[in-house]
Amino acid sequence: MFGVLYTSHDVVSSTFAAALLATFSTAILCFVGLSWSGDKWRLPVAMVGVAALASAMHYLGATSLWLTAGKASGGIRFAGWFTVQPLQVAAVYFFARTLGKIPVAVFWRMTAAALLMVFSRYLGDAAFFNATLGALLSIGFWLYILGEMYFGAMPDAIHKGSRAVRLGYFWIRLIFTIGWAIYPILHFVDVVIGTGQAPGVIALYTLFDLINLITPSLIVLAVAGQERY
Repeated sequence: MFGVLYTSHDVVSSTFAAALLATFSTAILCFVGLSWSGDKWRLPVAMVGVAALASAMHYLGATSLWLTAGKASGGIRFAGWFTVQPLQVAAVYFFARTLGKIPVAVFWRMTAAALLMVFSRYLGDAAFFNATLGALLSIGFWLYILGEMYFGAMPDAIHKGSRAVRLGYFWIRLIFTIGWAIYPILHFVDVVIGTGQAPGVIALYTLFDLINLITPSLIVLAVAGQERY
């Protein structure tokens, strides 16, 4: 991709390249952080690192397609989300799990909800069934995840943690609440209203991918370091 020239007016290429470099750098930082994270923090740190690496691979493919064919594919983006968002949800579970036992059923329910959240939007995007229905189902699964994060066993465990853990969980949960809201909104604009893969929509997807992935990953890494030292 770096052998192909593009101007600063090409917003999509610029945002794709920025996302690729940012997510890859975040993955490296998380993997390096495994060497100084405490034992109980290594699993959540590793999971957010793998999520960042998977996102980098997704953006590598998306960038190559855009530079060679001049178009974007929802299929590539959904392939990334199918890996990244369930990993993020699982990492939050193990983040809270560092403070004590949390029923494993919470992990399975949240991970399944994350997969179904992405799958519902995919079915609507691929026109396997009504796009509006797909978006509404996706919102329902997203709200279920938030319910577990606000009212389930995880917040009860977090309340017993240090100030760093409580603040980290607060900001991650806030990002999942506000940042993830952009996905059904853009899905309505992109698929239901029918703007298609417009450059503005693609750039917004990429921008919020950066916020919703990199920030929680760095928060997990920072809290792991704070708890160790």
